Amino acid sequence: MNTKLKTLQIIHLALCSGVLLFALVTIFLNREIMFFDANPATTAPFNPIFPIMGLITISASIFFFKNLIVKIDKTETAETKINLYQSAFIISAALLEGGALFNVVGFFITHNSFFLLFAAANFIFLALKHPTRDKLISALQLQYPDTEAL
Repeated sequence: MNTKLKTLQIIHLALCSGVLLFALVTIFLNREIMFFDANPATTAPFNPIFPIMGLITISASIFFFKNLIVKIDKTETAETKINLYQSAFIISAALLEGGALFNVVGFFITHNSFFLLFAAANFIFLALKHPTRDKLISALQLQYPDTEAL
């Protein structure tokens, strides 16, 4: 089971690295023409949509993760519980990554760094979602024999 936790940690690292590297590259490419403007009138089609999508993906990530964790049957084997946790984690992390990348693309298209605030919010939630042994034990309410295998 230790390999499953390591796999989750590697997936998490890859998602975080992808968002961070893409954001850094777009900032580097647009560093001389970027500006900050929160007025929806000046960045009309993007301003209300991109930030709202960023906030929706944060909410959806939390909602889906909690719902999928609650649906895990406590009588299942530890292996099954961990597989279901892994699926819930990947769905949740993918939503956060999608919201972050969506707003980075908004920044890349418009050069408005306002969108980077929402990309950063999604990235922070994604970074805080780092899977650990303790988080897995508490989310799945694992007991002694199963916790030793982690």
